[in-house]
Amino acid sequence: MEPEPEIHALLAIFRKEVGSDQIGPDDDFYAVGGDSLTALRVVARATALGMPLRLIDLLMNPSVHELAEHVRSAATGDTDPEEASGSRAQPADSLVAPEDRAAMPAGVLDALPASALQIGLIFQCEISEDPSLYHDLIGLRVTGPYDEDLFRSVLGELMRRHPTLRSSFDLGSYSESMQLFWGDVVEPLETERVGTVAEADAAVSAWRDKQLSTTLDWEHAPLFRCHVAVGPGDTFRLTVAIHHAIMDGWSFATVLVDLLTLYDARLTGTGHGLPDPPAAAAAEFVRLERAAGNSTEAAEFWRAQCDVPPLLDRERYGRPANTFGRRASVLPPGLFAELRARAAEARVPLKNLLLAVHCWALGRIAGRTTDVVTGVVVNGRPEMPDVDRVVGLFLNTLPLRLTSTSGTWAELARTLREAEVAAAPYQRHPLALIEEYLGRRSFDVAFNFTDFHVYRRLSELGALSADGWWDRDKASHPMSCDFTLDYPGFGSGLLISFDPHLVTEEQVEEYIALAVGGLRAAARDVHSTGTESHDG
Repeated sequence: MEPEPEIHALLAIFRKEVGSDQIGPDDDFYAVGGDSLTALRVVARATALGMPLRLIDLLMNPSVHELAEHVRSAATGDTDPEEASGSRAQPADSLVAPEDRAAMPAGVLDALPASALQIGLIFQCEISEDPSLYHDLIGLRVTGPYDEDLFRSVLGELMRRHPTLRSSFDLGSYSESMQLFWGDVVEPLETERVGTVAEADAAVSAWRDKQLSTTLDWEHAPLFRCHVAVGPGDTFRLTVAIHHAIMDGWSFATVLVDLLTLYDARLTGTGHGLPDPPAAAAAEFVRLERAAGNSTEAAEFWRAQCDVPPLLDRERYGRPANTFGRRASVLPPGLFAELRARAAEARVPLKNLLLAVHCWALGRIAGRTTDVVTGVVVNGRPEMPDVDRVVGLFLNTLPLRLTSTSGTWAELARTLREAEVAAAPYQRHPLALIEEYLGRRSFDVAFNFTDFHVYRRLSELGALSADGWWDRDKASHPMSCDFTLDYPGFGSGLLISFDPHLVTEEQVEEYIALAVGGLRAAARDVHSTGTESHDG
């Protein structure tokens, strides 16, 4: 492929996936709105056109011109095509010992070794003895007809589409911990019919409280539940409870969108238009995680990232944190648009600008101007077409170190960007191994940024509409800071969960004030400093 066709093809892919015709060949993909999930689609589409890429190639060559040059260099070099394309997916059979597979009970269609994160989450839940830990619920009000038999049929179709919804865990019967995928699992649907809105609200609250106080049985599928409270008129309250060990937040959103899309298609008699998710994604994730876990280079890299004094007094906690404290700060969507523009001006992704403000605020409440370490949630989905449609747990949370909080917002964001690029080859290294090396937690506060654009697909429904969203979740970090964009029922802003016994309410309020002030300051002038904005 000649240079001009390469540039033309990559530019078309960038514009399609980011959703902007204004992207030029020198624009940074991440700075103009690309994220880890759209990057996966870019990589898959480019590879399908004969330009084999990996996510790290796009991360290190984020403009069309840079990426085209990388493609040309790879084509004339001695790069292994299989290595370059990342197309090394292996069947689950290659990951499960033959003796383990032979011992599987009747009814199990497939199995995979449980990932390090899955085992870690289950372990945290067991030692905490808290049934609400990592037990996530999302509820909403649906306007449209409710047909219980039809809805149950659609729920079954959803479970066939996403195997993890038919899974359980066995942590002791085989040579290693296993996630088992069953063929025949009864749809976990409860329906209540009530006469008033108040009764519907009460039914939802009672079911939610029951779920959060009930310990899940890991050995029996399914590890999710669905409740419908049918109210007056053509409305019903839908609540879904899922344990985090089987899926991440993006997957949970995908489950809800797919469920309503499938039900809407049945009601309207039209096709649902949902592409089949790649079947090998979960097995490939496990394979990649194992390869990363065996890397001594990765182990040394992460040890250096977090081998600094802690932000919190770690002697105060040895068990999973009880993060029942919650704070929220809603910010206007226009502020995030301004921040995205300032991030593009600094040639960094929006995420890195938010992370810069987060680390600066975290340093202020900890009284530290150097060596601020925070956990950062990263996406570990394998590089496959339509992998963003797969439902499962594809995350890792890794320590990232900001050596100094001095500098402008742009400088801090660029420093963190460089740190993330340096960490990219090692981002699948399991957090559990990092903390095993250290003999302690590797960070005290976690950071996450999510653009919930998957929910925008609900606007395309014909017979249904959704509103009245709410959610409940609980993690085991002493403090978690979630920067969200277009989260249903909340909007755009900052969500904080924390353990009041480990992080005081005063510290949380101070962090929020600093973070919100820093965001507004960076939106005004990305070349100003945190000290200037704080003093002002």
